[in-house]
Parts: sequence; C-alpha cells; structure tokens
Amino acid sequence: MSLTNLLLESTERVTPLSTLTALSGFVTDKPLGAFTQFLIKRFIKAFNINMDEIAEKDLSKYKTFNDFFTRKLQDGARPIDYNCKAVSPVDGTVGEASSIKAGRLIQAKGLDYSLQALVGGNKQDSAMFEDGNFVCIYLSPSNYHRIHMPLDGSLIKTIHLPGKHFPVGQRNIHHLPDLYTKNERLVCFFSTEMGPLCVVMVGAALVGSIATPWGGTIKRRLGLKTDLFESSKYLFKRGEEIGLFKYGSTVICLWGKDCGDLSSKFVSGAKVKMGQKMIEDPSIKIE
Repeated sequence: MSLTNLLLESTERVTPLSTLTALSGFVTDKPLGAFTQFLIKRFIKAFNINMDEIAEKDLSKYKTFNDFFTRKLQDGARPIDYNCKAVSPVDGTVGEASSIKAGRLIQAKGLDYSLQALVGGNKQDSAMFEDGNFVCIYLSPSNYHRIHMPLDGSLIKTIHLPGKHFPVGQRNIHHLPDLYTKNERLVCFFSTEMGPLCVVMVGAALVGSIATPWGGTIKRRLGLKTDLFESSKYLFKRGEEIGLFKYGSTVICLWGKDCGDLSSKFVSGAKVKMGQKMIEDPSIKIE
C-alpha cells in the first residue's frame, strides 16, 4: 500500500467520519429557524444553485437544510428521453462508464473493484451482470439529489450494507482502493424488459442518509440487511423517483450482457442530467 493510500485509510480512524456524518444528518434535519435560512442562502450562493428550475422557490417553506437540499424540481425541468433503452437516474459527473470484465469494475486508472463485493457478496447476484456494463455517477453538493428510475421495472430485492463514509471526491477515487465496496450502500435490484438492472446508492462523508419511497430513511445498522419484494408490489415507470441522498454521493448502475450499449455521451468526466439517454437502443433510428 502506498503512503497516500495508507493516509487515506487512516482518515477514518483519525477523523471519525461516520460520527461526523451522523452528526451532520442530525443537524441538517433539524428546524433551526433563522440559522437554517442562513445556511440555505449561503449554500445557494456558494454552489450557484439554479433557482429557476426549483418547484418551491419560497425559501421560508424549507424548515430544515435537508428540505432544501433534497428539493424537487419543476415539472419538465428534466425531460425524459424515450428514444433509448434507459436514461440516467441522476444529475452528476460520470466517474467511469465501461464494461464489466472478469468480475471487476473500473474505479479509476490503475484501480478497480469487485462486482461481487459491490452488490453484497452473493455470487448469484453478481452473476447477472458478468460481462455487462456499468456507469458510476458522482453527485456533487450542487447537483439535484433525487434518484430516478432509468426505465420501467419492478423492485425485487434490496441489500443494505453498512460501511465507512469515506469522501468520494477525485482524491479518494484515484488513491483509495475498493472505495465503493468500503462505503455504506443500498443495492437495489430491478426486473425490467431489457433484463436485470441494479442501482447502487453509495453513501459518503457527511451524507446524512439515504431514503427510498418504499422504505423511508435507511437506518444505519451493524449487519447486512436483505429485503425481498413481490415483483408486482413496487412498479416504477421510467423517470419516477426511487430515492434521494441527504448530501452528495454516488450512484452506480449495472446491467447484463447484451442488454444494451452505453451512450457515447457517458464518458469519464462528462456532466449528465437525469432523464438523458444512458443505454442505447439499436432498434430506434433517429433521423
């Protein structure tokens, strides 16, 4: 292990990021009156938030910082592309987007990580995505933080994996091995017409929590938790909301072999928006 990697690994011990993350979640979920309004206004200015696209523009309606951070957008602010197999689930920056080879996904140049470890350690779960494709999208604090369905599908299983809360910025991505399999994450498996789809919501430093419409806010726990669902219980249309982050983090999408190719727009460093084409459909010819 290099000195840089060793220092990053030691960060969790020297600076209790999980404790700071829990504290951050507590404070940002509390109605603090004038202080909350001060934080929101400073945040808007610091991150140049586009107020024109926000559904609720009256800042006084946001009683906590997270009320604003997880703000909804106006109808039509993110057009959904139907001329493709699947769309981006979030706004953000593409970290990596490529094929899954020998059960490994690229984290950064010279670093990769295990597909099986990412989805919870079950070989049957990871086998569905062997030789398939993946997209890793990083959400900065300035991004819209709700997560949406890439295409029509039904939820069949979730796995919550407790973990660390390392920052997922460029420094850690390029120097900390297996970052995405170290951090807390919620792994969501869907059945779709193109085949199995997995959406992994990865927590990070100061991510107050992950929430979903079927389970509410995910409670942190010591052990892995698996939930199975009847295929007809939770049906989602393309573009429907399936979760949110109460601060910046990462979403990783996985799909199987021959389920569709990546859009040419999804390359490392590209800025993407929720609803734009992510998986090509070769049967659709756009003139």
